[in-house]
Amino acid sequence: MLCVPVLKLINMMWLREIFLKVKRLVLLLSLLMFVYCTQAQKKKQLSSGAFSSYDKIFSGDVNKINLPDYLDGPHFFWEENDRVKVWYISHKHSGNTLDLKEKIIKLKKDSLQFKGMYGDKNRYWLRKQKPEPSQSEYSGVDSVMVVGDVHGEFETMKKLLVANKVINAKGGWLFGKNHLVFVGDIFDRGDQVTEALYFIRHISRLAREKGGRVHLILGNHEVMVLMNDSRYIAPKYRNLSKRLLTNYYNFFAENADLGRWLRSLNSVLKINDKLFVHGGLSYDVVEKNLSINQINMDIRYSLLNAKSMSAKELKSKIYFPGNPLWYRGYMMESRYYSMITESEVDKVLRYYNVKQIMFGHTELDEISFLFQKKLCALNVPMGYVQFRPQILLIVGGQFYRCLLNGEKEYIK
Repeated sequence: MLCVPVLKLINMMWLREIFLKVKRLVLLLSLLMFVYCTQAQKKKQLSSGAFSSYDKIFSGDVNKINLPDYLDGPHFFWEENDRVKVWYISHKHSGNTLDLKEKIIKLKKDSLQFKGMYGDKNRYWLRKQKPEPSQSEYSGVDSVMVVGDVHGEFETMKKLLVANKVINAKGGWLFGKNHLVFVGDIFDRGDQVTEALYFIRHISRLAREKGGRVHLILGNHEVMVLMNDSRYIAPKYRNLSKRLLTNYYNFFAENADLGRWLRSLNSVLKINDKLFVHGGLSYDVVEKNLSINQINMDIRYSLLNAKSMSAKELKSKIYFPGNPLWYRGYMMESRYYSMITESEVDKVLRYYNVKQIMFGHTELDEISFLFQKKLCALNVPMGYVQFRPQILLIVGGQFYRCLLNGEKEYIK
């Protein structure tokens, strides 16, 4: 007589267990869908159409940051035409202390070689004359090495250049009369931005002595910092800025020597039959009839005279959705533009009389070509264990991925 109720009870318990499992599965799927929709909404809201898991904004307690010992600098600030203030920032892990060391130097001549201080063994050239914009078109170059977004990962960048015989271990130039191109975004995320900037300036001078050239073109993160947008700076720089009661921007303001140099740089560069740009050149630049020189002039103007133009004017005239610094239409669409078509790519190439466009900005796993080798994506993130750091070598019409161990992979 007891068998029937017991069997019914067992069946009910079994059904209840199934119901609970189904309920948990439904809740999990709902949670995953919520996360997906939230991320998609974030992507849609960003004005550039960009969305990257690497764009992480530091949200911890900046006052509790205590890094290993470091020396940041020098930072040169022009107070008069012949008077420069020098800052070094020294941090000691023991005690978490930050010491600002300051020196005033006077230039009796047009230029001065400044010997590093406080353990800094480097030498730096200071020149009274502001740097002039450099040439933006070159021809007859045998080989070009191209570096994607560095984002403060100076050590990885240097190891790649040494391994692939662009420079030697001491930073000497080995690349002859060839050209080295950085496609922007030296700033943000990583904590060796100052070192990377000075190193690029140093090897640029050495390359010129040998008949070669080093080019740094502006990326969106350079422009962000130069316009006082420091959302993505590394915790190190956020901490030192707060403790020194200054904005990170001030290290690169118009009176800062690094700021002067950065504001003189190009945003688009043409070498032989190839264009180099940070984000990309959309079909909009063709419709706006923008030459390489006009793009470079407009962006430099915005950095020197940003306060003379409203945010609306800057956005419509210079930083429109398809502008060269923020554009991602080669690899994705946004709320402001569709992904570029091959026909539009061909029109851009014809307009600038080039065969290929090399660009960074949008991350990918390895250096790759798109649209039948008409576009080359270079931004393989540095400083992440899941990626192989790499740079691109162009020799004539041949292309190679160059790795940390010095190996070169031919790209078909």
